[in-house]
Amino acid sequence: MFNLFPSSVLNSLSSLELEILRYIDNHKNEICDMPIQVLAKNTFVSTTTIIRLCRKLNLEGFSHLKFFIKNNALKSAAPPLSAQTFSVQKMIAEELSDIEKTSELLDESVIEKVADVMTQSSQIHFFAKGLTELALEYTARHLLSLSKHVTLYQDTHIAYIQSKNLSDKDIIFLASLSGETEQVVRVAQIARSRNATVITFSVNPTSSLAKLGNYNFQLINDAETTLDVDTKSRCQLMFILNILVKAFIHKSNKAITEKHNTHQ
Repeated sequence: MFNLFPSSVLNSLSSLELEILRYIDNHKNEICDMPIQVLAKNTFVSTTTIIRLCRKLNLEGFSHLKFFIKNNALKSAAPPLSAQTFSVQKMIAEELSDIEKTSELLDESVIEKVADVMTQSSQIHFFAKGLTELALEYTARHLLSLSKHVTLYQDTHIAYIQSKNLSDKDIIFLASLSGETEQVVRVAQIARSRNATVITFSVNPTSSLAKLGNYNFQLINDAETTLDVDTKSRCQLMFILNILVKAFIHKSNKAITEKHNTHQ
């Protein structure tokens, strides 16, 4: 059952919540006919804890969890992917659709504002976990090649420490598909307390991370995951980041030109 959720979601779970999920995984057949009170008693937690776990798993509640388990049981009984009709064209259409839907949500004025902050900030910081980190790393390297002072945090402990040293002259980019990755949310909380400008990226616009961003960019990620691994695309994230970098370059060049004309 663990392979049904992306690593970003699993990383957001506490040790207690992981234990509950293991119990559910080991008793899938019984769970479908089990009242939430019985599950709470068997796992020595409250019903509120179970409901909170369901929401962290992007499920609406315990009934949705039961439906999710039954639905995936039916899927597992279906022929394996190699035996099914495989369509590259469908995969391409799904990915393009997600990018197009993501682009439709972009607000030009927000892009302009973020680019302005990037131009004025003394340093740009990046932090994410898992595969999402790779998209931020690409952008960090891109900005570094433009001689912008950039820091990419790969160690969570260092990210916690350094985020406490941020100020209103700093900007930090934080990404999590679920918007509930515990480490990323924590860094966002610290950064906001230090008055840094926080830019967030998540699929869920009402997630904990999205609510902490000074500016939040919503990612549409509806393409089906067809493998037993985290195959959720980060293309939408890369798309927005590239737009922001281009806007930043335009702003920087414009500022240089204006400064040059002033001194003539």
